[in-house]
Amino acid sequence: MASSAPAAPAAGYDLRPAWRLDDARIEADAIAFWRRLDILPPDVTPEQRAKELGAVAYKDGRLVGVTTASLGRLEIVRARLAMLRGAVDPDHRRSHVAMALAVYTRELIQRWSKEHPEEKVAGLGAIIESPDLLARQREPFWPTTRFGVVGYRADGRQIRVSWFEDFRLDV
Repeated sequence: MASSAPAAPAAGYDLRPAWRLDDARIEADAIAFWRRLDILPPDVTPEQRAKELGAVAYKDGRLVGVTTASLGRLEIVRARLAMLRGAVDPDHRRSHVAMALAVYTRELIQRWSKEHPEEKVAGLGAIIESPDLLARQREPFWPTTRFGVVGYRADGRQIRVSWFEDFRLDV
């Protein structure tokens, strides 16, 4: 069952919510996706990562993209964020499904955050790793996903944040 959360265009893809739903079918599909692509770090099991699912994308009944998020404090902005990760099947990487999933996941977690103010989640954070995004890193703000540069890791990777509209910093 698809959510009513808006998403960037990704014609022909079925975006589905997974954040905090413990949906056994979606988790099994994500585990199979990660195993098929062999893309998880060696110290992370697919079963562990499945508990962090944000949203998934299906094409013709097959899972072809996922987002995951883990909650944690990002000290450089002094706020608790849902740190976003995404993965898309190589055969679907030029389809805009990654952007659609990022926007969709942002809306899902923002809605969840509003319903759980005790969690104090300020927005989404991301460490930019994809070689496909290297050319876009010169742009300090990405309007579609609302991600803006807030700093850099020691290894040079960009750190970006997409703030939730209703969140206010404690200063």
